[in-house]
Amino acid sequence: MIKKILLCTYFSLVLAQVDTTITVDASDYNEWIYFSLRSAEVVYIEDPYNSYDWDIAFQRKHIKTNSGLSGMGMGAASVDSSMTWIDEWNNINSNLFNHEWIEDSVLNDFYDLTTHTFGPGIKNSALNSWGWFDDEYQLNVNHYVLHVLTSDGQNIVKFWPFSYYNNNGQGGFITFRYASDFSINACEYDIGDVSMDGNVNVTDVVSIINYILNNVDYNDCQLQIADFSQDGIINITDIIGIINIIIN
Repeated sequence: MIKKILLCTYFSLVLAQVDTTITVDASDYNEWIYFSLRSAEVVYIEDPYNSYDWDIAFQRKHIKTNSGLSGMGMGAASVDSSMTWIDEWNNINSNLFNHEWIEDSVLNDFYDLTTHTFGPGIKNSALNSWGWFDDEYQLNVNHYVLHVLTSDGQNIVKFWPFSYYNNNGQGGFITFRYASDFSINACEYDIGDVSMDGNVNVTDVVSIINYILNNVDYNDCQLQIADFSQDGIINITDIIGIINIIIN
């Protein structure tokens, strides 16, 4: 009986630890400022709804995620109003936290400078709880435990907006801290595809034989996908396994 060996993909993740504080000028009443949590920078998006290049966006107090009515992404946000980041920033393991993920929807608290009334707009209701305006129109921060999902749905991010004003007291300058172990795809190729051309064939077998006999240079990704048996050693066993992939 011939046992077929299934073609599999080697997928490794590198975790990039981020814990940083950012200030965004979101003081305009009409424009959204889009931000990538992974690259820690403001990004300029022509078609926000159809883009995965942003994770959160700001307009005055309003914050949205790449989810629901705001975007085609797999983002979302969660809030736990029973705890604050002041007390729990260093204590919470976000991956083990009990999240109730909320996607973006329509809320009716967008101020119109012309009519001086509040109307509908799209944002995230969980993130909307980050602060509130008192009778003197000053924003008060709640410091609730907030989390955001990145646009690809792969990373859970601690998110702490804690200031609304710049040094001159002007509103709409949101300062926030965020942290996550961002997953970065380090090597994503079919096992045996050391030529990285999308095909596993005799060229790859010859290359691996050459590596074994002549110790040619392989990069880290090639070393991973040449090791068919995943035992940390590249030898004849790996060549046999890869040949079986090709012929079966």
